[in-house]
Amino acid sequence: MSNLEAIIDFGSENLRLGVFNKTSKIIYSSISKINNELESQSFERSLQDLVRKAEKKLSTHIDDVNVLYDSSKFYFIDLSIKKSFDQPTYMHNIYYNLIDEANFIIAQKNFKDKAIHMIVNNIIVDGNKKLEMIFEDKKIKSLILEIKFLCISKSLINNLIKLFKKNNLNIVNIYCSSYVKTFFYKKKFENINNFMFLDIGYNRTSCYRFYNKKFEFFNSIPLGGNNITKDISKVLNLSIDNSENLKINLKKDEKELIINKNITGNTNLYSEILEKNISTVLLKQIIEARVNEIVKLSIDKNNYTKKKDFLKNSYIIFMGGGSKLLSKIFNFNQEFSDLFFLDDYDSTICEAGYFYNKSEESVLTHTKKKVKKHGFFGRFFNLFEK
Repeated sequence: MSNLEAIIDFGSENLRLGVFNKTSKIIYSSISKINNELESQSFERSLQDLVRKAEKKLSTHIDDVNVLYDSSKFYFIDLSIKKSFDQPTYMHNIYYNLIDEANFIIAQKNFKDKAIHMIVNNIIVDGNKKLEMIFEDKKIKSLILEIKFLCISKSLINNLIKLFKKNNLNIVNIYCSSYVKTFFYKKKFENINNFMFLDIGYNRTSCYRFYNKKFEFFNSIPLGGNNITKDISKVLNLSIDNSENLKINLKKDEKELIINKNITGNTNLYSEILEKNISTVLLKQIIEARVNEIVKLSIDKNNYTKKKDFLKNSYIIFMGGGSKLLSKIFNFNQEFSDLFFLDDYDSTICEAGYFYNKSEESVLTHTKKKVKKHGFFGRFFNLFEK
């Protein structure tokens, strides 16, 4: 599949596959459900089914894949690194050397974890001049890079690699799915200085804040749409399946719940609604309580919310499967400058992964320069990169 590139989004509920040709056009996309009761076995069956159908349709084998993965165990590290020179030096010549040195420092200090993303937040030359990009013909006497690394445990990555190997798939790159979506969507908000992306997934919620268009902080919590479903199930004494159906079928403007009896599996739910006299008001109260908790815990990190007018000056962008419910809920305890809800289509998520994999930023972590001769520093660096 040399002329094609495959992106697989590994979610808690679904596996999504997107295949792109050499002109960056998506030529195939599909989705496969994961049964969480037997997660590992179900994942292997779902992955096998997903890939085999694609190979049959495309008449080619899929061997190498780029994987999008998310977890509440992602965290970020801030690093500022500086180099000074006696004589003016071409900026381009030292920029990537400083990038490699920063990667080495993170690998040395966090050898049990791996940096998945490296985000150069600020480029500062000659003490105080901020640049938006590097220049090949510019000479400087000092360079400061302010960098954020998005990291996760190597053991989680190794487990993921093993699962894919069982289906004869080689993972070329692993990216954080919520981050690559943020990277992809933020171009839509170029006219806004302060904004936050809130990605509400099945079992986790991730928050990315941008201040003056620069990535400022990241937070991820182990709460998501599934927790809302569990709350409905517990309070209303309904099964998980019926609670999920009830959540999905909630209508903003209806005073009473109306479930289509013709939809498979909804007959029992319809009977329970009549029997228990469940109202839209009660259902919304349950959902609003959990949603407000998820939003508060997601954005409440390092006392950012205590800053004056933090929320009032922030534009909140909701994405992820769990956020589709939020457009029906309008009583947030927090006050935001404005709200926006993105529709995450299955093919769009894979497109975001493809877009990121082709970006200059992705090169900073998954590509290293090959050096023919290694000194002690080089051998030590490679040791920690394995």
